Amino acid sequence: MRIRLEILLLVLTVFSLQSFSQGRIKVMSYNLLNFNNYTSYCTAQNNPHEAKAGYLATIVANQQPDILCCCEVGGKNPTLTYSISYILGNSLNVNGVTRWASASASGNTYLNNALFYDKTKLKLVAQTKVDTDIREINIYKLKHLTSNDTLKVAIAHLKAGTGYESQRGTEIQQLVNYLIAQGNNDNFIVCGDFNVYGASEPAFQNLVNPSYLPVAFYDPVNQMGEWANNWNYSEYHTQSTHTDNNGCFSYGGMDDRFDFILMSGTIINGTKGITYHPNSYWAVGQDGYRFNGSIDSPQNNTLPSNVIDALYNMSDHLPVVAELDFGDVGYASESTDAGFQSIVQNPVSDVLTMRFRTEKPRDVSVDLYSSLGVLLRHYQANVLADEVLEYDVADLPNGAYIVNVRSEGVSVSHRVIKAE
Repeated sequence: MRIRLEILLLVLTVFSLQSFSQGRIKVMSYNLLNFNNYTSYCTAQNNPHEAKAGYLATIVANQQPDILCCCEVGGKNPTLTYSISYILGNSLNVNGVTRWASASASGNTYLNNALFYDKTKLKLVAQTKVDTDIREINIYKLKHLTSNDTLKVAIAHLKAGTGYESQRGTEIQQLVNYLIAQGNNDNFIVCGDFNVYGASEPAFQNLVNPSYLPVAFYDPVNQMGEWANNWNYSEYHTQSTHTDNNGCFSYGGMDDRFDFILMSGTIINGTKGITYHPNSYWAVGQDGYRFNGSIDSPQNNTLPSNVIDALYNMSDHLPVVAELDFGDVGYASESTDAGFQSIVQNPVSDVLTMRFRTEKPRDVSVDLYSSLGVLLRHYQANVLADEVLEYDVADLPNGAYIVNVRSEGVSVSHRVIKAE
């Protein structure tokens, strides 16, 4: 009877899902390439911050993010404070726009992170940092003004280059240690320029396969692999926008996935008020036809030509965006056992893909219900540690469904959207 009641409650929330959403927030993560940090190779002639501010304004006006997470903002204070103010006044609060605010400047190197946010939708309630041997990983806590849900955002710019895999791993492990001390990573995203060449790198593995399961992060597009110079991942490559060498920008064309927005399980599953909006993740301007080519040649029709030009001239990285729905309360439940997690990739087409992670082997039952609470499928699985299982749902019509997962000491439910 109790199980049936739980399913009924989930059915009711599926019907009223859209009414629960109290706001959509768009996150953009962007490496600004030595913004106001001048070196022997990135100079005031080939990388002037005044011109870059204009390019950034064009990109932001087109994409309309609500949170902007930036790497490579120069330099040490007071220069960093000036750079943040310059971006606010010349890229964000321009042409009558007044909605943007920034977090406080924080960083002790010549290249630092910065956070900007829409103050009409969000309030910055806290900020802290994790110190590493390379540079700070900055952490910000934002409160949604309508739903009162809080989102934590970490910005990481990891050590660049081959041969530094161990250092990158150590940097991220320090972030993971911080999260373990907090006990979870609820409603948390980590974004930035990770400089990793593949999912097997220690830094990436420390995020997606940490020693303590409740602090695991997930790739919303579920594209695990060895991304570097691999055309299979062309749609997700973020660097480099150039094939030519101007002395500052990396060149050689699009062949690396360096930039990410990874999300906690609570956001992927929507168990605590904030949910990843399906199909919203995008390397801005990437059409999948840029492998070892530039962002502007051949002609790129994903965006207006002035925005493509701005992406080309602004940075050798592409920004990454993703959308989050705030106030989506009650249509999924969190696992009752911290040692077990299940993740559903939405939306579903012909195959329902589920990832099960457990600290001990388990026999798991999976029940798929219609939006009316009718049991449509029953599956059994034996999960040893980390399993990805696929179930054929090609014959089911488009719509909303409920997946209920049970095992000894475990109960968790998911909302599933099937769409062709």
